[in-house]
Amino acid sequence: MAPDTDAIARRLAAQLPPQISALPRDRRGYPITFVTSIGDDGVPDFSDLDGSRRAKAIIEQLCGICSRPLQLVRAVIGGPQVVESHLTVDPPMCVECALFAATHPVAGCPFLLSPNARYRKTSTAEPTSPLISEERASTFFLARTFAHDPVRVRLSDGSEDVMALCARWTSLEKISGGELIDARHLISR
Repeated sequence: MAPDTDAIARRLAAQLPPQISALPRDRRGYPITFVTSIGDDGVPDFSDLDGSRRAKAIIEQLCGICSRPLQLVRAVIGGPQVVESHLTVDPPMCVECALFAATHPVAGCPFLLSPNARYRKTSTAEPTSPLISEERASTFFLARTFAHDPVRVRLSDGSEDVMALCARWTSLEKISGGELIDARHLISR
């Protein structure tokens, strides 16, 4: 039985921020983010990031989801390692886009919303940053900051990767099953 695409579209459209509603959609109706990798066949791979668009977003201060210029306050989603180091391979996002990814029950990021989600694949085509864990973090956080700087990080194979070095966190929330739980007590002073 084919899925009711109209019902899916109606659920996806419910309470979506305007910049998310304006994104292109995959054949199921799910929004395709700015940094989502698109295969040669035109099919988005939501488990992979487009390296050049990821770097562009970090360098040009664009939201990794909607590609709009970032406002003063921006958000980063990551595990404990990102919270501790303030360094992330994922581009910062508009606060509204990050909230969408972390909490939207239908179209949000399934990797964040499902505690049992696993990495589907590992990419061997590009060098892996030593700051990216091979294992899924057990906890994810949504951190807000006023600024980030693009930095080049030398990888073990001699190549470089662009990452975002974030200023101090102004707030920190644990992502738990689509809910945000205040975690400011974890912010280093």
